[in-house]
Amino acid sequence: MKPAAEAEWKTPLPLLSLRPGDQIRATRNATVVLMFTGGQGTLTVSAGNSPYTVQAPAAGAAPGKTPELLANLSRVLMGKKKELSYVPLAVRSVKQPPLPLSPRDGKLLGPPALEWAGSDRARYTVRLFGPQGLVWEQANLPRAPLPYPASAPQLRPGVFYRWELETRGFPAQQGQFTILPPAEIAPIRQALATLDPAGMPNFPKNTVTLMRAGFLFEQELYAEARNELQAAIAADPDEPSLHLMLGHVYERTGLTALAAEEFDEAQFLVTRTP
Repeated sequence: MKPAAEAEWKTPLPLLSLRPGDQIRATRNATVVLMFTGGQGTLTVSAGNSPYTVQAPAAGAAPGKTPELLANLSRVLMGKKKELSYVPLAVRSVKQPPLPLSPRDGKLLGPPALEWAGSDRARYTVRLFGPQGLVWEQANLPRAPLPYPASAPQLRPGVFYRWELETRGFPAQQGQFTILPPAEIAPIRQALATLDPAGMPNFPKNTVTLMRAGFLFEQELYAEARNELQAAIAADPDEPSLHLMLGHVYERTGLTALAAEEFDEAQFLVTRTP
């Protein structure tokens, strides 16, 4: 991209904000998706329509579907740009404490699915605590996602819960969460239904995923945002903006080493030579 006031072309960062007069150029089989503010859709720039010069919004331009929601989400994503730089990662010791991955903080739309990092050879004990003390416990667990069992005591909306993860030789590690009440879940479900790729043919799939993840992030639904992004990365691991947004989720939930890895991956993907 080339800013309007500059003469040199430079590699654009993911989620970069553009202004009228800025130019975007794609070469070979590369594509760039531009998302317009105000819910006015997207434009894909390829070698065939390069260079593209950003124009000022037309007066009285017709807004797209659900303009207020899309306009808010475009502002959210604009705020997630990050100056990326490689962060040296320390060599990891063989003996690492278990690490709660999700949920670590924030809110949930329903009962949790507990996830953690650690040795595949270890066995783990999980305990869930509420205001009155221990709610549920399960021991001798392998390292694998653990949905909260339907047979366990029902969790109440709006209540602060804390879960502990323990394995032999290490102190217990903790995460926390609350479950939203139904009255707050309903409008969130409605917004997510609006942000459905099938109903947004003018938006590329990864762009819709970013919008959904940005919306969930702003609602403090970090576990749900992480799930959306991980599924999209599994389908398209070379999309840097997905890694960048996942890095923000990890950063917000205190997983700084994982955040650095995602920011580094985004940096690598935008600077590598085809």
